[in-house]
Amino acid sequence: MSNDIVGIAECLIDMARKYAPKAYVGFPPSTWGADSDAAVIAFMNAIGAQNADFIVEQTLDRDGGCFELSPQPSYCSRSGGGWYWDETNQTHPNFQDYLHAVETYHAGIGNLPVIWWQTPEGVPSSIPGGGDDHYRDNRVHYFLTHPAELTAVGGLGVVFSTGETHQTNITTDGGQFQSLDDAYLAAPVSLP
Repeated sequence: MSNDIVGIAECLIDMARKYAPKAYVGFPPSTWGADSDAAVIAFMNAIGAQNADFIVEQTLDRDGGCFELSPQPSYCSRSGGGWYWDETNQTHPNFQDYLHAVETYHAGIGNLPVIWWQTPEGVPSSIPGGGDDHYRDNRVHYFLTHPAELTAVGGLGVVFSTGETHQTNITTDGGQFQSLDDAYLAAPVSLP
């Protein structure tokens, strides 16, 4: 194997196949250092990510509201904006924009299934920000009320979790996850 990132990716896949043959392995496309989705896809394919079993897609590692505070807490320090997406898909950023990018990765990286991880657990609110254990975010709400949109872009599953201890979680979300999960499980979307 080559002594570079291509060799590392190949080694990880080979080790999974040899030592954990029932395990699945995937890589996360990232826009860090890339100026387009096409550049991300070209990089992922150059390292052999299309030979894995799935694509790992991250939505956001904190509740969107945490980044909206001014000043930002040390555990939510990040520049930029657009952390809270429009669920009506009328203004930007919105979920259709995001899912279009995910579909582009899915199609460009071997049509591998997509698994979302570290999806924040905040609760929708018209008031920006929030506070410890109660920041706003609408990804759980959208994902669990629009699951067919996720499977349409190659989605296989979603992992909901906090990326930091001060974030909203299933014990502080006022029952949002339990209610939405129960509704989803009563009528789950079919996987392709």
